Amino acid sequence: MTTVTPLTNDQIINLAPAAGSFEPMDGVSKRYSFVPTMIAVDLLRDTGWFPVDAEQSTVRVADREGYQKHMIRFAKNGLSFDGERVDLVLYNSHDCGCAFRLIASVYRKVCGNGLMVASEFANFSHKHIGFKPDNFVHSARQIAESAGVIADRVDEMKVIEMTPDERGIFAAAALGLAYGKNSENREELVQAIEDAPIRPEQLLEERRYDDEGKDLWTLFNVVQENIMRGGLKGKTRGSNGRMRRTTTRPVKALDRNIKLNQALWFLTEKMAELKQADTALAVNG
Repeated sequence: MTTVTPLTNDQIINLAPAAGSFEPMDGVSKRYSFVPTMIAVDLLRDTGWFPVDAEQSTVRVADREGYQKHMIRFAKNGLSFDGERVDLVLYNSHDCGCAFRLIASVYRKVCGNGLMVASEFANFSHKHIGFKPDNFVHSARQIAESAGVIADRVDEMKVIEMTPDERGIFAAAALGLAYGKNSENREELVQAIEDAPIRPEQLLEERRYDDEGKDLWTLFNVVQENIMRGGLKGKTRGSNGRMRRTTTRPVKALDRNIKLNQALWFLTEKMAELKQADTALAVNG
């Protein structure tokens, strides 16, 4: 059973007003096919997914207010396991900015972290043009059916012990993802890590007693929370060339939230693969 009270449509719109729009932003192409978010919400309700949280992006252009990107989190009965819950995240906008996205997410109850799954089997996109409710509902069902696979992967991460050096490597890689501006160039990533306002080891600082474990899953959660919630003290170089004190900010932009979360999931899966390969090599001699 879910442990939270499902949101009503009015509550969703109160949290994310853009989700309640029943017309697109002025000026969009006549070819733009408008599908209200609340239609999608009702479709998901019919398949047993219940909305539990909602938020929207801030806008820089006033004309986009009320039509901007928004995200709604859904829970489903029977998808909780060992302190976590597999959720579904719905992402959309009414400004022609994106298609509907359905993303599997692991919600960690102890801290309220929502970790976005990067695996292809847990991510679906549906364009507004030619929107087909049956296909949309099928994607939602596939995410529910993938919950067991996701739970197994989390369990695998929980039994992978990380050495201090490996934890440091993971934190440095995560810092590169956070400050590397999507670069895949190794030298640019190294430079991004060096120029970051904080050091990799700061991402390893636990925020609660439950996070003192040295396994990969705990490491992933600690690093993810430190990046996403901010609040870490550091230094950055000002326009005059002098170093000044700063505090990292929470990641509030929804696009960046999803991209960073999925990048960290991908990093964690790759680390798990490397560790499992090393273990198999050691066992087989």
